[in-house]
Amino acid sequence: MSVIDHLREARVHERIRSRVGDRNVIRVQRRLGPLVRWNLTALAHVYWTDKAGGHKYTTHYGSHLSDLRRKRVNLLEIGVGGNKSPTWGGASLRMWRDFFYRGHVHGLDIREKRISEPRITIHRGDQSNKDFMDSLGDEHGPFDVIIDDGSHVNAHIRASFSALFDKHLKPGGWYVIEDMETAYEPRYGGGPPGEDGTSVDLVKNLIDAINTKDSVRSVHVYKNIAFIEKA
Repeated sequence: MSVIDHLREARVHERIRSRVGDRNVIRVQRRLGPLVRWNLTALAHVYWTDKAGGHKYTTHYGSHLSDLRRKRVNLLEIGVGGNKSPTWGGASLRMWRDFFYRGHVHGLDIREKRISEPRITIHRGDQSNKDFMDSLGDEHGPFDVIIDDGSHVNAHIRASFSALFDKHLKPGGWYVIEDMETAYEPRYGGGPPGEDGTSVDLVKNLIDAINTKDSVRSVHVYKNIAFIEKA
């Protein structure tokens, strides 16, 4: 476990934020972030997002998304975080905003989130509601990158993918599913390996789609995270 993970586990970040206030923390982060905007792992540490540290997601994100960094990327991340306060969360949104310095970042959460910053737009809604997700895509898509870091409930993951991938992700775009270990946890609708209806089951079926359909170009799977490239 990294030092950052230890700090997060000890809730040091929460205590700092409670003591000095959201605005002061964000003000310091926004000064530091642009200085390391080419390095996703460094940005993750600046903004206190868990996509670095033990997860090591930023390494894989860097491998797959670095070619988009200078483009006007339109990104949607499902799950804003910071469940204890409407003004908390948005750590990874800020990371993406700085990394894709010409892009726009959309964050979706089922809870109220009062985050107002340049090139970040917050939406409130249910990722398992296909009609809502379709309307979100119609109004704000198509997206170059869609990241599901939401409820991690397997049925919700599949509902969002069904609503967004074919219709609201640009050709050549990336759809990312995080924290896929929940495919094996009953409280998230998961089960033992081979269980139908999980996020892992979805990704396995996409391997067939690479060879039998025209919608999927590639699938890359790492520990607890999958990257699906649209054809």
